[in-house]
Amino acid sequence: MKSVLITGCSSGIGHCVALALRQRGYRVFASARKAQDVASLRQQGLDSLTLDLTDPKSIEAALAQLLEATDGELYALFNNGAYGQPGAVEDLSREALRAQFETNLFGWHDLTRRVIPLMRRQRSGRIIQNSSVLG
Repeated sequence: MKSVLITGCSSGIGHCVALALRQRGYRVFASARKAQDVASLRQQGLDSLTLDLTDPKSIEAALAQLLEATDGELYALFNNGAYGQPGAVEDLSREALRAQFETNLFGWHDLTRRVIPLMRRQRSGRIIQNSSVLG
């Protein structure tokens, strides 16, 4: 069974894609930051992981759990976890934008760079970067 890691599955696109891929026969590792969201995803029949894209140790731990559960294989990474920063430019602080970039850019980068060597060893894999107008 092909395994897929999806970030940002607590709601929205990530949640819908996780359920749809599970229905199509994939083993979905749906990740979320909050423990209650991880528990909810498990109740829906998904393998679920705690993964905070702003925390390199969380990324490392989630990936280690996934690889242990799949005998070191990963078919696809769906980078979806992100959030929007609404407001006028003059109202957004540098700190708020830095926090957004930690999740939406640097977190994705960290996770992606960790799975690329695995996919190279497998000689296969898919990396999907998702974006929306709200995050």
